[in-house]
Amino acid sequence: MAISTMSPRLPSTDPRIPVFPNGRRPTWLVAVVVLFAALPVLMAVADDRVGLRLMMGALTLTILGAAACLHVLFRTIQERLLRVDQSASGIWFRPTPAATAVPFVWGALLLLPAIAQIVVDAGNLATMPSFLLTRAPYALGLFGVGVLVVSALRPREPAGLHLTPEGLTGIRGRGRVNWSWDELAEVGVGSGPVAKLHLIAAGAGPRVEAPMLALGSDPNQVATVVRYFRNDPAARSQLSEKGPMVLRRVDDSLRALER
Repeated sequence: MAISTMSPRLPSTDPRIPVFPNGRRPTWLVAVVVLFAALPVLMAVADDRVGLRLMMGALTLTILGAAACLHVLFRTIQERLLRVDQSASGIWFRPTPAATAVPFVWGALLLLPAIAQIVVDAGNLATMPSFLLTRAPYALGLFGVGVLVVSALRPREPAGLHLTPEGLTGIRGRGRVNWSWDELAEVGVGSGPVAKLHLIAAGAGPRVEAPMLALGSDPNQVATVVRYFRNDPAARSQLSEKGPMVLRRVDDSLRALER
């Protein structure tokens, strides 16, 4: 799978909605999560009980790993960016491999405190006699198992959004789309803290909302491309060609309409 990235300024009459809250990358959130790791570190340094130190070490790794995952996710989000599978026919907007892998990493990180607590209980290691401290790790572990199971089941659905001459398929974790072009009633970008692609099926069909993390591309740009093919059935034959080439033609056509 080869991903092509581009940042065209596709003409659109719709107002742009930022892909980040308030239009800014929330890097401060990563710093806040890292600061939370200070508490277990201080407890491990101040207390010489082996079991407690093992538990606090695992918790520190989980928190720092979560901060690293957030940093990776934030770096995949960028205004106007389009990520397209250049080896597939049609336009396949795909999330980055990093964004797809993060849920698995999160699930594994949540298992660390539970594994540490199992070692503490099995070895009867000295720790703080607190019901919350000795049982909460197991709750985190169960949650981590749930995240891993859900993440493992999601690959059955195509990731991102694939536009073909016949219709649209994909969007993993934010709903499922497998519609013909005639089934697509409306397309737009929802207003809110961040931009979300809105796809509404005809009649009483479902409504799908997808942010940039699910698409790998700016929802404002994706909505412009989807609307172009929805409104121009004659142009859909182009979707039998490779995605980057089709996108360049879409850009040229939209600019020609502006003149």
